[in-house]
Amino acid sequence: MPRSASILGQQTMTPPVATEPLAAAHAAHVGGTPQSAETIKRIVLMTIMALAWASTIAGWTAMELQGKSALALRGVFGLNVVFHPVLFVLVWRRLLPLSLVAKSCLVFAAGICAGCMALRLHVPSLGADIDLLPLYLWIPVIYVFAFTLAGHKSSLCISLAILFLFVSIALPYLMRGINQPYANFTIQMLVVSAVLIAALYFFSSYQHRFQVAQLSAHQPARLANTDVLTELANRRRMIEVIEAEQLRFARYGQPCSLILIDVDLFKHVNDRFGHQVGDQTLRALALRIGSILRDADTLGRWGGEEFVVILPQTGFDEACVKASTLCAHVAARPLVDRHPVTISCGVTSVLPQDDADALLRRADRALYVAKESGRNRAEGLAQSHPMPLA
Repeated sequence: MPRSASILGQQTMTPPVATEPLAAAHAAHVGGTPQSAETIKRIVLMTIMALAWASTIAGWTAMELQGKSALALRGVFGLNVVFHPVLFVLVWRRLLPLSLVAKSCLVFAAGICAGCMALRLHVPSLGADIDLLPLYLWIPVIYVFAFTLAGHKSSLCISLAILFLFVSIALPYLMRGINQPYANFTIQMLVVSAVLIAALYFFSSYQHRFQVAQLSAHQPARLANTDVLTELANRRRMIEVIEAEQLRFARYGQPCSLILIDVDLFKHVNDRFGHQVGDQTLRALALRIGSILRDADTLGRWGGEEFVVILPQTGFDEACVKASTLCAHVAARPLVDRHPVTISCGVTSVLPQDDADALLRRADRALYVAKESGRNRAEGLAQSHPMPLA
């Protein structure tokens, strides 16, 4: 465990020990995880299923009380009453992936609409009580839903398959003559569906090309500012952030501190275990440090085994405590396999008339003292005091 952090020209401070689990802390630092997003989607789906089931029960009850329910309508209501609770349980118990659940909803909706349409057009004795006009108004929603499930090409294929289903049901009816009661509305529904699918495909493909263009445009800038090994901000990007924070300090007086981190005896790790383990150690260290930083903080690789943390809105004393916490957090357990690793930290804060070089020189001098004092510790340099001679 690290020793207490001495602050050059200031009081001695004892760091708190970091105890939160790495995975949970890292999830908080990066602002959420895919698991949390999936949980939200599941809750939304279960809410929709519950509301759909409740509205089905209410509608069915109302129609029965009014004496308007027929065999076909009872069949439709019955399917909904069974389908929604079953799907609710499948989502709740995580028995199906969300993508399959969404596709099941799409197939069910298309199937109900197609069944009602077929009964009304071809079996009037059973479907006489089915009103096609409200049904035709809801069919286009199916295509919109289809384009939210997959890529633009897959969504087009799904939508065309559903349209073909409706056309195959409507065509025999229309061939009996366009003077049929629902012929005009049926033709309009099919034409509107085709136009809507074309529009949805156009906008979906345009959005896809726009996103690809954005990624292509941002890729060179991202690569220019990202360290290849750790995927952190590189030296160039960190200098930009430092200069921006110094400008904010000069304009608004907002404090900002910097921690310069160096892996203790990292050459021994490379020499003893190989450069592959050394690279794995640096990547794991980046995750370990990032796991207890705030979203506003910036962590970057300065070069070799050195890292830099920029702490906006953070005074010198608070930064020293943070640096000591980092030392404790890294030393708490091995980063890779069973190879223990510790770090040393040099802390400083932005001063009036500072430039990036002056700030980094102070941090480097504080880091030198931490190394000379036994490593696995944090030292802070608040002012430009001369370094004591060895």
